[in-house]
This record gives sequence, C-alpha cells and structure tokens, in this order.
Amino acid sequence: MRIITLAIIHCSATPQGVRLSFDDCRREHIRRGFCDIGYHFYITRNGEIHRGRPLEKIGAHCQNHNRHSIGICYEGGLDIRGTPADTRTPAQQASLVA
Repeated sequence: MRIITLAIIHCSATPQGVRLSFDDCRREHIRRGFCDIGYHFYITRNGEIHRGRPLEKIGAHCQNHNRHSIGICYEGGLDIRGTPADTRTPAQQASLVA
C-alpha cells in the first residue's frame, strides 16, 4: 500500500446549470490520454460519492503530488458566467466532510 499524506480537492470547473456526471468526467480524462479518471473520488451536486481510481493506484490529478495523495473532485466550481466560485451544494459539502 502506498503512503498517503495529502487529500487534494479539485473542482470540475463546470458552470452552474451544466452537468458533468462521473461517467462524463471519466470519458473526458480517457479522451485526454489518461488510462482512467484521474481522481480517486468524484462528488456530484447531489452529494453522491463515486469511486474513481482505487486508493492503492496513483492518481493523475496534481503534478508532483500524485504518488502520496488522493484526488477528490466535486462537480462545479464556476458560476453561471463561468467565473470561479464556490458552488458546492450542501450535499457536496457534507460528502466532502464524510
């Protein structure tokens, strides 16, 4: 088992009102040349936690830190105009804490 010292949280950079499902995110990562989704967990706006890469596998989410971290991504991160914003829903916030 690898040693994990960091949990790195990302947003999917998806505007409010636009959906990016777990499967869509996975497909996009594969289209970009990854072998699978780069994150270990993906949290949709309804708070559902989807498992991505197994924890024992190195992620592809933060250059120079993948070996010792887990990657968590939440759907959202941009307001309706495409400007960075904290768009986490209460369900996503609860899932991130969990």
